[in-house]
Amino acid sequence: MKNCKIVIMTLDLTKKIIAWVGALSLLALIIIFGIFVPTLSYIKKTADESYKLRVFLEQKYEQSLRSRITRKKLGEIKSSAVNFYPFLFKSGDELKLITFLEILSAKHNIAQTINNSTLDKTGGNRTANISMSLGGSYANILKYLAELEASDYFIYINQMQLSPAFTRSGETTPTTNLNLTIELYVNQ
Repeated sequence: MKNCKIVIMTLDLTKKIIAWVGALSLLALIIIFGIFVPTLSYIKKTADESYKLRVFLEQKYEQSLRSRITRKKLGEIKSSAVNFYPFLFKSGDELKLITFLEILSAKHNIAQTINNSTLDKTGGNRTANISMSLGGSYANILKYLAELEASDYFIYINQMQLSPAFTRSGETTPTTNLNLTIELYVNQ
């Protein structure tokens, strides 16, 4: 009987130890899945958000650097642009430009006709257009164009069409016709 009591006590003690180990294991699982897993997922989420924030702040920093460089370059451009203002057509100087074109055509013995012009309508525009027809010798027209491009105005040639002149009988003459459309940059 004593032996049986010892076996029962040992069995009870074994069951108690197994019950305690099982309870502690269950408690450990509850702690792991109830506290550690949510905490780890929260830490991972925070790390991802921190990374995204770091990338965003780095991009903003690079933009601010580029902006500062751009502002510096803009200042340099503005200071150097002052040197170009004398070469820009100014509203109100229409007569000066037309006189220049007439003197240029007379100097090179060219007949000049201004067909269309937006010189008087430059309000708010950065450019003015002039469309003209020229007639004269080929060499004189080339000299006219060379001097026009070398003038003090910023001139952009939009369209240029050279063609030989013909008589009524269809024979060519030494005269060449030039249809020219130019664009001038306007200083407001």
